[in-house]
Amino acid sequence: MLPPPDVEAAVQSEYARVQAKGTREAYERFIRRHPDHPLAEKAREALAKGGLK
Repeated sequence: MLPPPDVEAAVQSEYARVQAKGTREAYERFIRRHPDHPLAEKAREALAKGGLK
């Protein structure tokens, strides 16, 4: 039997991909998918700063 997936690692990996992509759409999608995750606040901050692709 496989061990359960590491959900936190998966969310962090997803956020790293969002940062690499650097688009407003990617950050907004992350926030919709994980609105209560602490990284959603970082995503909101990135959107507020602007300068996205």
